Amino acid sequence: MTLMRVFLGWWVVAGLTMVPTLVDAQAGASGAVAKPVAKPVKPVAKQSAAARSDSAKMQALLTAELRRYEGQLSAMRTEILERAGWAEMGDRCNPGALRVFPHDTTPEQRKATEAIVLRLENRVIVQGAGASLGGADTRALLRTIVGWEAGIDRPRWDDDAGQARLAFATGLTGEVPDPTGPGCLPSPVMADTVSFVIPGFSGMEFPKAPRPRVRAFFGPSGEQHVRNEFFTNVGSRDRQAELAYIRIGPIAHWRGWAVVGVDRPKERGGFALGSGSNGGAVYLLRRVAGEWRLLAIVRSWG
Repeated sequence: MTLMRVFLGWWVVAGLTMVPTLVDAQAGASGAVAKPVAKPVKPVAKQSAAARSDSAKMQALLTAELRRYEGQLSAMRTEILERAGWAEMGDRCNPGALRVFPHDTTPEQRKATEAIVLRLENRVIVQGAGASLGGADTRALLRTIVGWEAGIDRPRWDDDAGQARLAFATGLTGEVPDPTGPGCLPSPVMADTVSFVIPGFSGMEFPKAPRPRVRAFFGPSGEQHVRNEFFTNVGSRDRQAELAYIRIGPIAHWRGWAVVGVDRPKERGGFALGSGSNGGAVYLLRRVAGEWRLLAIVRSWG
């Protein structure tokens, strides 16, 4: 794990119950059959006062447990912010800021900070695993991550100081200083089109930007779709052409907290290049005042 110092995700069916048809001994000779006997249905008793009380107690316990859980998340967030500082990346071309932990000067201190972040990550995953991703908050979360990974826009850091520090650009997608003058230039690795594979969604709100253009492939077959399309349109003519895309997932989301995993596969001729990845990360975010803000980069690679 790389903490970035560079801190570079019965039914009961009401009705008649019929007893089996019987033939009595006297009627047996003539073949007469006794009529089915209807078993009377007892009226359903209303829920007792004791049962209602037990249900209310269980609901109160559940509510208290969820509040306790949210309190734990909030307390761990406070611990992270108290330990954290900033590494400003400069003012030119708005490179963004990086959350660092300047007081973690020993292995023990670093492990203590890592443990807090990992506990927070684990609790969000435990509560959010398996939850529906169709809500408005989760779709806004996806839009935030896509815009950030594509280099179109960036989230702000979650902080109590009220400063609007932007996260740094991911995957070298940010602008770079112009060596010949005071201006800024697009990143040399910036693509005209950025492709995303998003298994957990069937659609999304696309970032509105003239460049780059964002394309997304959804569902379980999304990854195979992007690879097939690339081979048909490009790879079949140029065996040295490289396919690079961004896979978003898994995502765990619970009550304004989220853990999001991002990987950036890269391959040539149908085979992975190097480690098969251009890097990736696991992000921990929190929804604040209608926007998703970055709390921590749990781990990163590549």
